[in-house]
Order: sequence, then C-alpha cells, then structure tokens
Amino acid sequence: MKHLLILLLAIALTITLPVLSSLASGTVFFEHLPTAINKQILYQPVTLLIAFAFLAILRIFAPDTFKTFFKKGDIAASVIPVPIIGIKPKPHENWGHTGRDFAIIISLITAVIIYFQVIKGNPVSLSEIFYTLPFSIVFSTTNSFVEEVITRFGIVVALKGIASDNTTAISSAALFGLVHYWGTPGGIPGALAAGFLGWLLTKSILETRGIFWAWLIHFLQDVIILTAIFITP
Repeated sequence: MKHLLILLLAIALTITLPVLSSLASGTVFFEHLPTAINKQILYQPVTLLIAFAFLAILRIFAPDTFKTFFKKGDIAASVIPVPIIGIKPKPHENWGHTGRDFAIIISLITAVIIYFQVIKGNPVSLSEIFYTLPFSIVFSTTNSFVEEVITRFGIVVALKGIASDNTTAISSAALFGLVHYWGTPGGIPGALAAGFLGWLLTKSILETRGIFWAWLIHFLQDVIILTAIFITP
C-alpha cells in the first residue's frame, strides 16, 4: 500500500509543477529583470520546499530504498546494453562514458528543439545570454533537482521491489513526457524528447544506484532551456 501511495503522490506532485508554474506567471519582484526570471524567483523556492518535503516522506516510509539511491552513486557503474536504441557499450565502457556521451548528445538535441520552438525569429545578443546565464545556472540547479526528486527518484522509490527496472524506467518516461507536452520544449517533439530523457535518467539511477548522472544531464538541459526563455520576449 505504501508503494502505491508514494507513486500516487509522485504523480500528483508532477502534475502540480506545471500548475504552480502557470500560477507564478506574471509575478514581478524586480522590474529591471525579465518577466521569466521574476517568475522563477517565486516558482523555484516553492517547488524546492515541496521537493524537500517529499524527500522527508520517502525517507520515513521507504528508508532502505531511500538510502540506496539518494546519493552520488557509482558514476562508473556498468551499463546494461539496450542495442535497439544504440546503447552498446564496449567492454571497457561504463556509465562514465555513457553518461558523458548522452550529456553531449541530448544537450545538442535540446538546443536544436529549443532553437526552433523558442529562439527562431527572435533577436538574440551575446550580452543578453551572459546577463541571464547566472540566473539560468542557479535556477537550473534547483529545477533539475526538484524534477529529479519528484519524477525520477520518487518513481524509483515507489516501484523498486514491486516492478521490474524496465517498467520503472518506462513509467517515469511516460509521466515526464506527458507533462512536458505542455512545457518547454513542448508538443509532440518535446514530449518525446522528455520521455526518452526520463527513461534514460531513471536507467542511470537504477544502474549507478545514485542520482549523479540524472541530476547533471537534467541540469544541462535546463540551462539551455531557461537561457532561451530568459533571452526571448
């Protein structure tokens, strides 16, 4: 029963995130800052508190699984091959190689999608990028942590021991992809990209027994996404 309750809570909180994001729109704390940055000044602390509260619940109701996965993990752990999508590590390759490669590849794909969905047609200057980049880095750190705790770590804790690792990864992918249909990047391309990312990052947590690669790869995508949002009208 506790596994089901944790799963339902993770789903409910995941759905809550875009609702809170919408409610935070239009908030103005500092008139000299872009509207999108003002929004994050409210949204990020609120969701961070929610994530910490969720972590406390997970630690209380699933202490063993919590301790197993809520850590850096073995970032050079073995990779379980998935040849159908090109994950075919050589004998000497591990998550150190796979994590690095996917961090680069997925970041490039995210940049392309964001260019066509957000930046294309809008004037962009290097000065704007450098001005907003510190905000992007700070907010990407918190946003990636919040989403990994709720949509990834929460699903792992809820399903570990009662479902296969493949089912757990697919479940997180479905949830993450679904909510990103209305996000940035959005639509079908955004949902598919987010779904694959959700699957991959869940796989990394399960195989490395830690959140290092999941948090890092997610962080990189958020830097790209938030920077694009901050520099466009």
